[in-house]
Amino acid sequence: MKFAFVSDLHAYHPADGAPKGGVSFLPANPGTSDPDPFGDLTKTVARESITADLVICGGDIGDKADARGFQYAWTKLNTLKTQLGASELVATCGNHDLDSRFLGTDDDPDPKGALQTITPQFPFPDTALTNQFWARNFAITHPLPGVLALVLNTSAYHGGASGELNHGRISKRTIDAIKVDLAACDPADLNILLCHHHVRPLKGLWGNAPDAEFMKKGGELLNAVTQCTASPWLVLHGHRHIPNLEHSLDPSCVVIGASSFSQQMQGRLNQFHILDVEVDASGPQPLRGTIESWSWTVSGGWQRRPVLNEEEGFPPICGFGTTLLPRAITPRLSELLGSEPSYMKWADILQHIPDIAFMTPAHFRQMEEILKRENIVLYRDRDGRISQIGRAA
Repeated sequence: MKFAFVSDLHAYHPADGAPKGGVSFLPANPGTSDPDPFGDLTKTVARESITADLVICGGDIGDKADARGFQYAWTKLNTLKTQLGASELVATCGNHDLDSRFLGTDDDPDPKGALQTITPQFPFPDTALTNQFWARNFAITHPLPGVLALVLNTSAYHGGASGELNHGRISKRTIDAIKVDLAACDPADLNILLCHHHVRPLKGLWGNAPDAEFMKKGGELLNAVTQCTASPWLVLHGHRHIPNLEHSLDPSCVVIGASSFSQQMQGRLNQFHILDVEVDASGPQPLRGTIESWSWTVSGGWQRRPVLNEEEGFPPICGFGTTLLPRAITPRLSELLGSEPSYMKWADILQHIPDIAFMTPAHFRQMEEILKRENIVLYRDRDGRISQIGRAA
């Protein structure tokens, strides 16, 4: 199964007479001289024949409750679904999508009101599902055969108590309701949890300040859903604008956070991801897959490109799901190369040791450091993808 995953678009409508430029590279209805990530993505999808079974969006589609920006980006996401040949667009809202600071008209202080007038209907074409999402802060859908998607509104309490604006939240009542609804569903081969805020604290974004923006009770939610189902969970989130890839305490649960699609942030790449997911409930690795990422620049459009560090973005391709640690893989690589100076194509290596394709970026970096100590070097092409491995003299 292939999923196109984007998040944090932050589309905005430029104010009349305002100078060019904004918080993101996604102005609504861009002119010929404006940045146009969606226009560039259309060209890349056609050029590389990219396809996906689902398009998934982790929220913050608009910026600062900009309804016209949201409408523009939501329309583009629906068009992208068609371009990729996907069967459905699965999306949730983020904190920027809700008018939680009541920036709209004084006689309509409704944080979610504008989103309920969007066309096509948000977040689901089905009115009953959409009503449940807004009324109960979640909805469960079945976008593909054998796939269950739990779509969560982690910004549901924004616009209430003042402190709620600073983080996401799920209540115990909502967790209990989710457990009841999951129990009534037929077992799925793969479960997807889509939310905007991350489920646990991560590294703080601002110096040494701790991360306080995560979803309150997110850990309780993960424990609940993994315990009441017998198949893997893929948790997809946004909000952070930097990638996140981790395995939860449950061995069949993987958490992936997207880079921002178009927000302007120094030292961070704007990225579009394709997740290629494999599910094998009877095997030792019930959930594994690869993440292919394209990065966008004003002058170059969408391209695969190397990354300088883990916070800049995902590498052009990485994986998740293998149970083998770097120290278990490096001796096998050394044995394949032999003791004398030699080289092998990376594609041939993957035939011998397929688990390498499913290593996380962190484990891959550790493996590469171990190999360097043995004078084994990985050679990358201009896009940052490994093409060859060799033992130096």
